[in-house]
Amino acid sequence: MKGKLNRFIKRRSTALLLFFIVFWGILVGRLFWMQVIHHKEYQRSVSDNVQRTSTVSAERGEILDRNSVVLATNISVWRVFISPVDIVDNEQAVFICRNLSELLSVDYDTIYNRALRENRADETVKRNVEKEDADRVRAFIEENELSKQIHLEATTKRYYPYDSLAANVLGFMGTDGGSYGVELQYDKYLTGTPGRYITAKNGLGMDMPFKYESYINAQDGYDVVTTIDMRIQQLLEKQIKQSYEDASSGGGVTGIVMDVKTGGILAMAQYPTYDLNAPGKLSEVYQAKLNELGLPTDSEDYSAKYNELLFSSWNNKAVSWLYEPGSTFKIITASMAIEEQLIDPLEQFTCRGYIKVEGYSQPIHCHKRTGHGTRVFSEMLQQSCNPTLVTVSHRIGSDRFYDYFTSYGYTSKTGIDLRGEASGIFASRSGLKHVELSVYSFGQTFKTSPIQQLTAIASVANGGNLVTPHVLDKVLDSEGNIVESYETNVKRQVISKETADYITNILEEGVSGNGGAKNAYVLGYKVAAKTGTSQKRDILNEEGESYLYVGSCVAYAPADDPQIAVLIVCDEPLGNNIYGSVVAAPYISELLEEVLPYMGIESNLDEEEEKRAHVQVWDYTGWDVEKAILNVRNQQLEYEFVGSGPTIVSQIPSGGSSVLMTTGKIIFFLGSATPEQSAQIKVPNVIGMTASVANRTLTNAGFNIKVDGALNYDQGVGAVVVNQSLQADTIVPKGTLITIQLRHTDGTD
Repeated sequence: MKGKLNRFIKRRSTALLLFFIVFWGILVGRLFWMQVIHHKEYQRSVSDNVQRTSTVSAERGEILDRNSVVLATNISVWRVFISPVDIVDNEQAVFICRNLSELLSVDYDTIYNRALRENRADETVKRNVEKEDADRVRAFIEENELSKQIHLEATTKRYYPYDSLAANVLGFMGTDGGSYGVELQYDKYLTGTPGRYITAKNGLGMDMPFKYESYINAQDGYDVVTTIDMRIQQLLEKQIKQSYEDASSGGGVTGIVMDVKTGGILAMAQYPTYDLNAPGKLSEVYQAKLNELGLPTDSEDYSAKYNELLFSSWNNKAVSWLYEPGSTFKIITASMAIEEQLIDPLEQFTCRGYIKVEGYSQPIHCHKRTGHGTRVFSEMLQQSCNPTLVTVSHRIGSDRFYDYFTSYGYTSKTGIDLRGEASGIFASRSGLKHVELSVYSFGQTFKTSPIQQLTAIASVANGGNLVTPHVLDKVLDSEGNIVESYETNVKRQVISKETADYITNILEEGVSGNGGAKNAYVLGYKVAAKTGTSQKRDILNEEGESYLYVGSCVAYAPADDPQIAVLIVCDEPLGNNIYGSVVAAPYISELLEEVLPYMGIESNLDEEEEKRAHVQVWDYTGWDVEKAILNVRNQQLEYEFVGSGPTIVSQIPSGGSSVLMTTGKIIFFLGSATPEQSAQIKVPNVIGMTASVANRTLTNAGFNIKVDGALNYDQGVGAVVVNQSLQADTIVPKGTLITIQLRHTDGTD
């Protein structure tokens, strides 16, 4: 009996021993499997459960103009988020969500649904919260001891200090980085690398020792310095807006200013445009266009049209839009013939108002239907004679014409460092037959982009070299070191400097003389320019005829040493005049009048120009009478006193006004005399008068005069007044300044 019991105990002990051996074997094996074979996976799993990682945002680089003026930067904003895992109960969740909804204007249900995600530690309530709202959230957290449940994370938002300035060049920020323009093109430089801040929590949610924390620094993005000059950009935008309004443009106005030697874009703009700080909102102009359609605001048609207009405002027409360049292309055709010595400088051409071309049933007309008669080539180019350019193109021939057409860059993109550049539309070499060659000669039936056209013209301005246009100057790191810079890229020499100079002289004489571009004249400067007007052949009326036009002007200055080239293109002018000589050239004149002095290029008035010069009136208030008289005489102005006394108390015109030097007269008031007590005169109507008649009329009536616009007003049939600053029949004090605006209205393209 006792032996049986001992055997039983022995077997049971053996079984238990084997059991524990197997158990420990399995346990050790499991631990080995977990801690050795799958150590990294379980370590990561544990870390995920105890660690909380916060992203440290990298600062996006700034975008600067060529003078280091900030065009795009960042401002501090906050992301407000909640930690559902730390919310005690539903009552607290409701309390938090209701208050955050009111403080941040966020839908309550949206926040509450995120608060229900109990295992989450980071649920965003709102991004880009401004400081004022963020401060209110902080106060709410402190008052209710909710520091574990509600958090604020400092971050940044893209900010554009000048709102819409250079909008179509800069582009804006989308959800995944830059959208359009420089923001997109150089996103890889502007975007930094985010950092991370890792903290650890124990099972009770308490902070674990600092040794479990780690911090990875964020790397800020690089700064991008562009070739844009903010001041020139402002001046360009002012002029294209004025052109848009004056011409009643249906399709908008586009402008570019380029450094002809480097290809650097100094300014590029279009109107209408959009606000960079609110890119999803239509501008007032586009919103008005949309409202005119009368579509219900909740309809699909309204939404579709809204988006269409929005995308239109974002697209950079200077690089993405195609148009027929019209007579501005005659510069290119003329340069081909002169380079190939196919024209004798003194050779005369005859224009009867049309030319017949073999293979085309209708005659090709000149804009001057009665014809230009017989003149030398330079005059025909200045007067933009179509038949003459057709004749010249036949001498060049299709193959040679196509070679130059290609060499000038019309058959390929310019390579500008902006996305969305369009390819031109043109005939193949084999398709450039006799008729096509004829109409190409004056810029019709093929399409180019504004940047392509200006790049080709710039090659004439700079002595014959085709350069690549660009907006990047350099990329800088946080220490100001140059990471990358743009070097001028000369693709090839298209024509000789001698040919370029010859063309420039012809174009300048056309501006200062009686050419079609005389509205581009700038007092004291030599400007080379050519205007153009083309039909939009892809938009027809009910009769199947084209009825919309594009008016443009291209210019470069100073003609004796060209520095900059300018192109303004007015799409669908719907006013009284559709020609580039009226809807584009005057605005280039106004632009260059301010840009050239800004660039440090001094004016040089000849004897005739001095007669049309203005002088700025000083502010003589408080001056001694004798001292004021001496100074006014030095300015070659007339003067008159009203009242008596030793000191000047007021004057007309006011200090800072510009008056025509030859007729300027200052009225000084002494003692108790005031302008209201002086002679009151009626403003005459001078609109439609020539400059000399308007000048005489206003001077005889007792007014001071400032002349804007065509200061070469005695050229051709003479410029006329198209606007006056004071309405006719208004009663004002004697000596009041009236600004008259002069335009040549006889020119076509």
